[in-house]
Order: sequence, then C-alpha cells, then structure tokens
Amino acid sequence: MTKAVLPSAGYRRPDRLDASGLLVSVIGTTGGEVGPFDFSGTSAHGLLRSELIAAFVTATRPDGRWHSSASMATAHSTALAFLRSLDRLSITATSLSEFGPEAWWAWRADREASNRWPGQVNIMRVLLKEAPEVPPLTRRAMMQRTHKPRQRLYGSYSVAEFEKIRRRAAELVRAAEARISSNSAALEEYLNAGEQDAESTVTFAGRRWRRGELLSDLMTRGRLEFGAKSRTVQPHVAALLETGGLHPTYALFATRVEVVSLMVLLVCDRGYNLSTLQSLTVPDVASGVTPVEDRVLVAHLDKPRRGHRRFFSNSFAGPEARALRQAMAITSPARQCLAGLGHPSDRLLINGSCSGVSDHPTRIFVIKDFTNGGTVRRWDQIADIRTDSGELLHLHFNRLRLSEQVISRKSSQNSDTVSEDVYRRPDALTAHLVEDVILEGQADAVAHAAASMKMRYESTIGALRLPATTAAAIEVGSLDTATGACLDFTHSPFTEPGKACTASFLMCLACPNAIATPAHLPRLLSLREALTNLASVNPARFELLYREHHTRLEHLLSSRTTEPERVLARAAATDKDRDNIERLLRRELDS
Repeated sequence: MTKAVLPSAGYRRPDRLDASGLLVSVIGTTGGEVGPFDFSGTSAHGLLRSELIAAFVTATRPDGRWHSSASMATAHSTALAFLRSLDRLSITATSLSEFGPEAWWAWRADREASNRWPGQVNIMRVLLKEAPEVPPLTRRAMMQRTHKPRQRLYGSYSVAEFEKIRRRAAELVRAAEARISSNSAALEEYLNAGEQDAESTVTFAGRRWRRGELLSDLMTRGRLEFGAKSRTVQPHVAALLETGGLHPTYALFATRVEVVSLMVLLVCDRGYNLSTLQSLTVPDVASGVTPVEDRVLVAHLDKPRRGHRRFFSNSFAGPEARALRQAMAITSPARQCLAGLGHPSDRLLINGSCSGVSDHPTRIFVIKDFTNGGTVRRWDQIADIRTDSGELLHLHFNRLRLSEQVISRKSSQNSDTVSEDVYRRPDALTAHLVEDVILEGQADAVAHAAASMKMRYESTIGALRLPATTAAAIEVGSLDTATGACLDFTHSPFTEPGKACTASFLMCLACPNAIATPAHLPRLLSLREALTNLASVNPARFELLYREHHTRLEHLLSSRTTEPERVLARAAATDKDRDNIERLLRRELDS
C-alpha cells in the first residue's frame, strides 16, 4: 500500500480566486478541478458582487453546501442571474448589508412569477446564508421555504410512448456499438499483425492510408483532419471506416446523440436523473465469468443531497446490465484515447467532437452537459417518434424518469414514500395503470357496505314476504323501535342468543332483523336531520360516535327512497317522531 505524502513545510492551500477576484476555481471530491466559475460578466454593485463571490467560495468548500459539479454550476448561473436582475428590479443595494427583506421579497416574487419551480429561490437562500453581511431581518425573511408544486406542468408518457422511446434508443445504441466495436476490432488487428497490401486505401495529405492506419491515428490524436480537400476526402474515409453519414472521427467515438440514447436507456431501466447520469463512472466487474453477458457489474453512484449517505452502489447482471455493458463498450475507445492524451478519465459517458466545441482540456471530448446545445432536439428529429396523437414526440428527461417510476410502480433513486407521494400518486397514468385494482377495491367496498348496512327498506309491507302475523304486527306498529321495526328482538347479532337485544336503536341500521317501511321514513329523516345538526355543532363528538350511523342512514335513504318520497315524509314527521329521535340521541332509550 502506498503511503500518503504529507505537504512539505510551509505548504499553503492555493487561492480559490484569481488576481481579479472574479474567477473561482474549486477542487472537487475526486481531486480534479471544477469550473472555473466566472463572475466578470456582471456589474459590481459596489461591494455586493464580491461579497456574493465570497459566499459562493464558502458554499463550495469541501465542508460547504455544494459538492457536485452540477450543483456548483447551477448555483453559479443562479448567482449571475441574481446580480443581473438587481438593476431591472430597482434594487439599489451596494452591499449585502443593505439587502433588506423588501429587496428579498421583490427578487423572490420576480422569480416565482416566471418559474413556478422553487429551485432558484432555494439556491439563493443557501448562498445568502453564507454571507455574514446579510442583515438579521433578511435572514428571517429567507427562512420561509418555497415548496415544489404538487402538480407538474407535464405528465408521464403513455405506456406505448415510453416503449417507443426505449425501443428507438436501443436501436441507436446498437448501431453505435456495432460501428465502434467493428473499428475497435480492426484497430486491434492492425496493432497486432499489421495490414495487408490488398486492403482498401484512401489518399490524402500526400500519402495512402489504410483502415488500420487511420484508426491508429484517430486513437492517437482524438480526431481526423483532412486539410484543404476535406470535402472530397471525407466521404471516402467515412466509407472506409464504415461511419455512414457521420464524420470519420466517430469511427471510434460516440456522437452526442448516441450518448443521449445511452442516457435514455439508463433512465428507462434504472430511473437515473440527469445529475446521476453525468456522474456515472465505469462500473466494476464483480465476477470475471464468461460469457461477458453473465458478468456482474457494480455501478458506483453519487447523490450529494443524501449527505453522509451520498455514495452507494448497485449491482446488475444479465439483462439488467445490458445498457451498462453497451455504454462501457461504446465509450471504452474514448477513455483509452484520453489516457493517451494525458487526461485519463473514469467517466462512463463520453462522446467525441469533430468540431472542437468542447470545454474539456483536449477540446475534443465531452464528459458533461450532454443535453446542451440543442442535442435533445436533434435526438427528436433522428429518433422520429410519434406520440399517441401523431405529433413528433419530444424527449424530456424529467418526464421520462417520472414515466419509469409510474409504469414500473416502484421507487428509483428515492424512497418509497417520495416515489409514491411526489411521483406516482399525482400522475394521471397511475390511476389508469391500476384501474383493475381500483375497480376491485370498489367492488370490495360495495360488498362491505352491503354486509354492514343490513336494515331492509321496502315501499310496501307485502314486498318483504313475511308471515301474515309478522306483516300485520309491522303494519299496526307493535314491532316498532325508534328507527324501524324489529323482526326478532331475542336473536340480535349484538347480544347473546335468546336474550333481549340491549344494543342502541342506532344499531338497527346495521341489523339484519331490522325492517323499514314508508311508515318509518319520517322518523328516519328526523334522525338524519338531527345527526347533520350534530355534525355542525359538535364535529368531534359526531366523528367519534355518530359518523358510522350517519353513513349507513345516508346509504339507506339515497339507495331505497326517492326525493319526492322524502319530501312527503319530511312533511309528515310529527313532534312525537322528533321527540323520540332526541331521546334516542340523549341515550334515554338505551337498555
């Protein structure tokens, strides 16, 4: 084991700011430099800009609030937007000590008016808390958090659309893998055995080039350049390297659209968000068994928002590891080239660039921000997927991640509670996908209601099909209770068989021995009115003692009687009926 080398005597940590005080450099958690973050394109506003830069330096320290490069970049862009908005909002503070609560509310209202998502407001809250100059009253004003809206402006893709996206991305990835694997094999063969004279060649730069020579030159320099005659030479080189309509540089390297396709597969399979995708490193191979398809891959993930649990690993094998295996195969030549150029990288997702539009030190490769510069729009055009309504489908990574959780019905990189409450439950597709479960639950609820609400109601006594003596007793009212009529007072489901029923007359609503006819309807309506009044006067007592009885009564009246019948019965209710109901609720009729 190699021992760590301690700094020499007199060591001093390098300055985070350049001489101008406007360029911030950060050493990331991997030891590499993040940034630099340039604040020179904004007005100074007295001391305010320099104080905000100092707060940014504090927030991006090793023990600061932000650790990932994506979080730092977002905070930097938000801080720039904040500084540029001060003049527009007539905020005249020349120091954060003059940035009062009114200024904070004015800026926050401006942000919330243009963006319903609270990201920028929360970022500036964190940043300003790191500035000691911010007044106490402003800090109190910033304590009020803004929450994410419960309803998104977008819903998940349909199941058919989701499968189309997955299938098309898989096609693009397979094409990239076939092209790069074929050229990688040709390069390896050339390096091991050289090429034969009979092989096809192309002439430019004063010499003839064979396929292996071109690939070797590409692997050494990172791109192929053809000089003044590139327009005529490039198609011949592309044909020799089998890159089709792509620039020959992509013989060994993925295009940005192909990397986006890999990202789509990983979202569809694993539900990764963009920050997780961009931080992915090459998985470890946990088992070296062959064939390659049977190897277990261990992906190392980083979610800074988890705090001390930010680093974690997932293991994949078989079909679940297919997208990771493809990503490793497609981007392996790029990592090999980067190592040869003196910039080794363990990033899983890398694409080449033949145009030199890259902020990487090589000016060739791209290892972050894959979706910038209209790449997703290009993916839309190349994929040419149609929505269920026939329009061109637009790829939206947040929407794709939402769809993965809704369709798979499980959490992805979040807790079960967050997945259920924030992602799945508010989405309309969730109800559609679990329609069978909902219908089954409704059927169970109806069955439960039928089993719980036992009192029978018929518009005529004859419809009850009772013995003549029992029907006559009901008609003269000799079997009446406070709510209906009882067919068997000594065989109640609520008391011991053979003994007189001692249950409250409210339980008649749940008793199979209870009968109600139009003669009982006035007192039942009086009972409903009394319970409704009780609910408004004493809600707590109503919920505790009478909610269940009220529900049974409402079901009986709404399902077995009509509104005209209830109007007539309500008018027929007597003072005696109302008095009996009052005594019932005062428990004066209980045994």
